[in-house]
Amino acid sequence: MTPPRLTTRGRTFLALGVVVVGAAALLGFPDVTRIGVLLALLPVLAAASIWRRAPRLELRRTVVPAQVQRGDSGHVELVLHNVGRHATLPHLAEERLDPRLGAPARFVLPRMAPGERRTVSYGVEGRVRGTYRPGPLTLTLTDPFGLACSRTELPGSGEVVVLPRIVALDGAGVRRQGGAGEWPVPHMVATQGEDDVSTRNYQLGDDLRRIHWPATAHRAELMVRQEEQPARRRAVLVLDSRRLGHRGQGDASSFEWAVSALASAAVHLAGRGYGLHLVSTETVREGRAATVLSLGSVLRYLALALPEAADLEPVLRTARPLTAGVVVAVMSDGDPAALQPFVRARPGGTVGVMLVLDAPGFAGAPADGGAERAAAVARAAGWRTHVVTAGTDVASAWRRVTASRQVVR
Repeated sequence: MTPPRLTTRGRTFLALGVVVVGAAALLGFPDVTRIGVLLALLPVLAAASIWRRAPRLELRRTVVPAQVQRGDSGHVELVLHNVGRHATLPHLAEERLDPRLGAPARFVLPRMAPGERRTVSYGVEGRVRGTYRPGPLTLTLTDPFGLACSRTELPGSGEVVVLPRIVALDGAGVRRQGGAGEWPVPHMVATQGEDDVSTRNYQLGDDLRRIHWPATAHRAELMVRQEEQPARRRAVLVLDSRRLGHRGQGDASSFEWAVSALASAAVHLAGRGYGLHLVSTETVREGRAATVLSLGSVLRYLALALPEAADLEPVLRTARPLTAGVVVAVMSDGDPAALQPFVRARPGGTVGVMLVLDAPGFAGAPADGGAERAAAVARAAGWRTHVVTAGTDVASAWRRVTASRQVVR
């Protein structure tokens, strides 16, 4: 709790009292001097009246839902618990809030008896993707005349994550041209980990034909082969976050389109059982690009993604050796030559989907042909490509690129 301080009104009263006392003394009006002394004493007495021990309150802040899709709303719930031995006085409470989530929450916290709990909630709006921390909660105590006040900040943590705009994509999966089902995923045998555990101890009732004789001889006990488990399908998502490669401002920028498209693809593929790799400047920097991430982790990374003055080569170099059934890349149209090592490294049997952004068009400039050249480089290596112009919605771009009839080698 901060020591009481005078408000603007209190400082005005104090200054006026000093002036009246000085003028009355010079002019010889003792009665007026008493009025000046009273005016000067009022702010001091007001500050003394609120000079009390800070209220002992515990605060628990809960954000529901913890992740808000851009354009949607959520709410923050504050639970205050008086853990002190004395009742609290009424306070004016204000929760500091980032303007991109809405206006600060203000409310009156009434008197709270010892052990009493109060629950207050307020709404937030996901206007701009990113992560935000509401708070702190400031309690202000003032005297009845508004001459002095004291403030207390309550600790407590909470986080609001505003996700990119997610668009529902068509229900059909990424299909092989001429095939009846989704593209087959090559089986990946690990050199260590779960694929090494291929045998187990014999149990009564096991089929004798499943006995693994080399392991039995090695361990001197009966061992049987495990049932073969299919490999989990994986998808690699690649984000081009070069600052020089994107154009436009705010929601209409090419970078926001790229983030929204990749987030929508992540939700679409995760719903079909794919494990997800996200290869971006952030995941490469943190060493997590080669790790299979949960959908929530992928969306969180995309919520925090920003255009950076970084080279595309480390991202593409990290993505090249990753083996997956599907690779989805959203690239800007700058430097088509840098894409050649990446697109040529697509393993056989892997579906490559590339959305190439006509970045100048997102800033209202005419196309310079870079998007077509970049798409041609990928198309020549067997990728399914589509050039995205300003105003194209994510769902239609995905529908066009996945319905492509180009043959994937």
